[in-house]
Amino acid sequence: MKKNLTRRPGGGNGLGYALLAPATVLLLVMSVYPLLNGFWLSMTNRHLLKPKQNDFVFLDNYITLFQDKEFFGTLAFTFAYTFCVVAISYVAGLALALALNRNVPGRGFFRAVFLIPWVIPPVVAIINWSYILNDQFGIINIILQSLGLIDKPILFLGDYALIRPTVVLVSAWKQMPFMMITLLAGLQSVPRELYEAAQIDGSGFWHTLFHVTLPMLRPVTFISTLLSFVWTFNSFENIWLLTSGGPNGYTFTLPILSYYTAFFRQKISYASTIASTMVVVMMILSVIYFRIQFRGEREPRLRKGRLKTDE
Repeated sequence: MKKNLTRRPGGGNGLGYALLAPATVLLLVMSVYPLLNGFWLSMTNRHLLKPKQNDFVFLDNYITLFQDKEFFGTLAFTFAYTFCVVAISYVAGLALALALNRNVPGRGFFRAVFLIPWVIPPVVAIINWSYILNDQFGIINIILQSLGLIDKPILFLGDYALIRPTVVLVSAWKQMPFMMITLLAGLQSVPRELYEAAQIDGSGFWHTLFHVTLPMLRPVTFISTLLSFVWTFNSFENIWLLTSGGPNGYTFTLPILSYYTAFFRQKISYASTIASTMVVVMMILSVIYFRIQFRGEREPRLRKGRLKTDE
């Protein structure tokens, strides 16, 4: 007698939910609970040196935060730092992806070499950069002085005019391979017929880049820049290991300011307020970025629809 192998709608889902339950619980414990606990701490007056002090103060910390000049200065630098790192790494990654997408000798070797900054652990990479940029025994200063290009060492990590561009360039160097590999994957999915048609029409390199390559890379660009923005905005180790936020807080970003406030100033609740505000800012910016991207994808479709209706 044949068994009835048909499954009733909704039947057999209990096993699937049971298998998902451990991972779901772990995700809630490791991600959601710290987030909610951080928001709760931001509404208290918790102090690291006063463990029994845990009074509910509601929005007092947020009111103080929005009157804090240090916070707004740090927020401005965080935005500038993130934008510059993403822009520089994208341009450099796109240039390398375009070069490595061609049939050049040793293409596989160069792809592996340019991935080195990405695969090196951040701690190792940044500590090496701190030695390279050192004003006493850094190799950059040694080479420049030996060539007679400078009379005295350059204070890459001590000069107010140089330290911010320095941390931006080091972070962009670390982020560039991710951009390169994702854009290279996007380039390899672009139909060759489009380039052949553009070549027949007499399009030059720049015209082809802006009217064929970049429009076809738009989905990849959206994902890679969004991820890079989130990672850079939340980045802690790059600047902390290089400058510790100095000199005098000049290279503080929001994650570093939150850490410094919690463990050096012992203000746990105020540090949680900074971190919670950072989460809200990231969510708002992500929503805006998604809306801009979807609007950009929707307009060409609407134009095509209008053209069809007009015909």
